[in-house]
Amino acid sequence: MAKEAAGQPRTNGKEESAFPVFDPAEFTKLSNRNMEVATRAARAYFNGAAKLNQEMIGFVNDRVKKDMETARALITSKSSSDAFAAQAAFFEHAIRDYANEASKVMHLAADIARETLTPVEEGAQEVMQSIDKKVEAQAAKAAE
Repeated sequence: MAKEAAGQPRTNGKEESAFPVFDPAEFTKLSNRNMEVATRAARAYFNGAAKLNQEMIGFVNDRVKKDMETARALITSKSSSDAFAAQAAFFEHAIRDYANEASKVMHLAADIARETLTPVEEGAQEVMQSIDKKVEAQAAKAAE
């Protein structure tokens, strides 16, 4: 077996990669950063889910109150005209309330998605910039 030159890694006739296959320090650094990103994303998601939950509970409470008011109006109606008017008002307000709530929920969901994905997007940008820097450094080293 031939002796390797001092300081030269043994290649067994294979070309070595420009980047090390496994750098424990870099792996630890990236793992920690990924955990930070995941934690920020999870926190944003759960905060958003709590807001959405509060919104839905508030909506249901309001609708139950209105439903009870309609039931009371129907029970106390003095004529069929009064009962019909109470039902018509109930349906008109219910349709409007549900449409408004659907709009609120969709906006909340969009906000939750944006706030949850922002840390992930920032993390991806950091990774891409890191890769670009490594490629530039490798190209500069190769040009020497």
